[in-house]
Amino acid sequence: MTSTEHSGCEAVHASLTVGQLARAAGVTPNAVRFYERYGVISGYRSSGNARRFTVDAICRIKLALAAQRVGITLKESADILAGIPPLSRDLDRWVAAGDELVRIGRARISQLQATVNELATLEFLQADLGHQL
Repeated sequence: MTSTEHSGCEAVHASLTVGQLARAAGVTPNAVRFYERYGVISGYRSSGNARRFTVDAICRIKLALAAQRVGITLKESADILAGIPPLSRDLDRWVAAGDELVRIGRARISQLQATVNELATLEFLQADLGHQL
């Protein structure tokens, strides 16, 4: 990944409501609350007691969504993204988090491919049948 690929995730000072964050990240307001519960994002209460999020929550949700598609858990994503402070402009940290998610994703794909190969040959069944006969 390169820094230029992530320029859209650069945080600026702003706060978003649950609905604004949901629209920007392409998820439902319930999903925003779900990601907050799992620690992928964190919000704060405004002076009017409304839930608010910094704009970098958009990137955190989008990264976690992409990671979920390859089997990375929300806990894993949250743990990786926890190393990036809110409103961080440090693109190296964002790139490192993305790289770690890619590394885990590739490992998951490799595990899945090995399982598919095992299923294709049915060797695991033949080995069990040989011992039972």
